[in-house]
Amino acid sequence: MPEAVQATKAIWDQNAAPRHRIQWCPGCGDYAVLNAVKAAVTSLELTPAELLLVAGIGCSGQIRNYLNGNAFYGTHGGALAYALGAKMANPELTVLVMAGDGDTLAIGIENFVHACRRDPDITLVLMNNGVYGLTKGQDSPSAGLGQPDWKPSEEHPPFIDPVEVALTCGATFIAQGFSGDPKHAAQLIVEGVRHRGFAVINDFSPCVTYNKVNTYDWFRAHVETVPASHDPSSKAAAWDLVRDFQRRGKLPTGIVYRAARAKGDGAKRLPTWPDELARADVEPLVKRLR
Repeated sequence: MPEAVQATKAIWDQNAAPRHRIQWCPGCGDYAVLNAVKAAVTSLELTPAELLLVAGIGCSGQIRNYLNGNAFYGTHGGALAYALGAKMANPELTVLVMAGDGDTLAIGIENFVHACRRDPDITLVLMNNGVYGLTKGQDSPSAGLGQPDWKPSEEHPPFIDPVEVALTCGATFIAQGFSGDPKHAAQLIVEGVRHRGFAVINDFSPCVTYNKVNTYDWFRAHVETVPASHDPSSKAAAWDLVRDFQRRGKLPTGIVYRAARAKGDGAKRLPTWPDELARADVEPLVKRLR
């Protein structure tokens, strides 16, 4: 292993010793996501100073406590909005959003839709378990996966598929992983970070406490690797792939769609602080803080 990679791995090993008691249930899929993130940032040779981890409220959001780099923990549903603001303030920063299905697909779905439309250079790792684990297992918008006898109602509507939403709304990198295969998930995170645009990685991360249907064994019986013949640069091929897997009752893991979007002027640091502040009188504000 090259010295640079060894040094980076040592930095992350030193910074990944949790300073807080891990609050996930034993066997939670989020443990594997944490390991995948560590492996990915090591492979990318990123140091903690080069990465901002943005998390939403929920079991998934606890991940920022167990990776002691730069992190921001905001309100439920707001992770993508905060990440976009951070990226606008510092375009050179690698921004990784760690959020849950309830966080992203319920109260935060407007941020998800418009992040897909805007295509910022941000990577979203969506830890998808079909429940609100932090608040005792209520159905999330992705509940009902693989349950043909699910009877939709106003209280229990049909589930939302983040891959279909991302394809519809214009995300330029869409992939799926499974916590039962963290090495593959790490590769997807690496590819997502390297992609210059909004990358969505839907990671099936089983809740061992509240979701007794979509278990590790259930996913192992239903996930199937995207075939090598698939053309991820074609949106039509991506839709065909999704529909074929749906017909067969399977879930694709791998890169479903990847096509960089042609853009105008590149992202710029906003606002232009030296120019803006040169004309600002900050003395009244400073005086109030003295």
